Order: sequence, then C-alpha cells, then structure tokens
Amino acid sequence: MQIIKKHGTTKNEAIKKIDSFLNDLMKKDFPAGIKIKDPQKNWNGSVMNFSFRAKKRIVGITISGTVSVNDAEVKLDSTLPGMVTTFVSEDKVKDVITKQFEELFS
Repeated sequence: MQIIKKHGTTKNEAIKKIDSFLNDLMKKDFPAGIKIKDPQKNWNGSVMNFSFRAKKRIVGITISGTVSVNDAEVKLDSTLPGMVTTFVSEDKVKDVITKQFEELFS
C-alpha cells in the first residue's frame, strides 16, 4: 500500500507533525478492544521506519513500513498483512489514512 500526500509546509515541520501524530496514535485505545503493542519508529534523516503489533486478546498482527518526507510530499509505504485485508479492504485503510493526512496537513 502506498499513499502520497502533499504536506504544504516545510520538510522539518512535516516530520515534526508526523512524529507527534504517531506518538499520540500509539497511546490511543482503539475500538473493539484492539491494543497497540511494541510500537517502534526510527527516523533516519527524513525517512522513518515503523512497526507495531495490533492485538486483540491472543491474536496479534505486526504492521510495518516507512514514511518518507521530501520538500513537498509525505509518502507512506506499507504491506498490510493478509489477516488485515481479510476483514478490511486495503482501499478502506487507504481512505482512513488519507483522511488523517488531510487533517494533519490542512
């Protein structure tokens, strides 16, 4: 899955916004008893590698990917596990993330 969004700010400001947003997101409680476990992110310049486990009771899946920021855009690359796309279409996940990006950079 790839999502590209124009950020309309400086590269450094976009990085700060994404970093803060992900810190908050990893602390949230999600619907249906889903918990985020083992969140990790590592910035190397303007590229962030991330991973986390989404867990409900004894079932957990790992989601990972990269977010890269240039002077004009933010690009998210991630491969969704089959267990995720069995229950939620990739298009639906893209829509949700795109809306989050729009709110973050509006």
